[in-house]
Amino acid sequence: METSHYRLVPSPVGDVGVVWHMGGEVPSIVHILLPSPDRSTAERIRAYHPAAVEKSDKDPGKLCEGIETTLAGNRIDFSLSNVSLDRCREFQQRVLRETMRIPRGRVTSYGELARAISAPGAARAVGTALARNPFPLVIPCHRVVRADGSIGRFGGGREMKKTLLRLEGVIVEDGGKIPPAFFR
Repeated sequence: METSHYRLVPSPVGDVGVVWHMGGEVPSIVHILLPSPDRSTAERIRAYHPAAVEKSDKDPGKLCEGIETTLAGNRIDFSLSNVSLDRCREFQQRVLRETMRIPRGRVTSYGELARAISAPGAARAVGTALARNPFPLVIPCHRVVRADGSIGRFGGGREMKKTLLRLEGVIVEDGGKIPPAFFR
């Protein structure tokens, strides 16, 4: 039986929730929740993971510290070693793994990401897979934008997406568009 735990990671944009299971020796991250203006992160964790128990120690390794560091504007290279990608369908796994390859300070479009996973014409499906990304920040779905440079949607809201991109050095113009120079 897996035991679910969670930790709230304070940040300038609000609490980020990290949920993990301890099925053995190594924690397995199952969900990362971004702040929402509608409900507190703790309430949302309780809704999605009712059996999860808050735990403040360092069980998920350096992940929580990495999230804090990222949201402070510093570079962190996350690993997928503790992330439960097996909870995602095969197509979404392909999308998420390719998204990990987008360098910090760069963006790509939904269509380019679809082409990179050998699914040309699947830009909308890529967008859906990213909208359901259970590991935002670790898997940087905020680095995927529309082909015309507009930022598109984001689970944490458009302002948070702009903030995350700016923290990485990406220029977001007044109209909410990313200049072509930032595309990979």
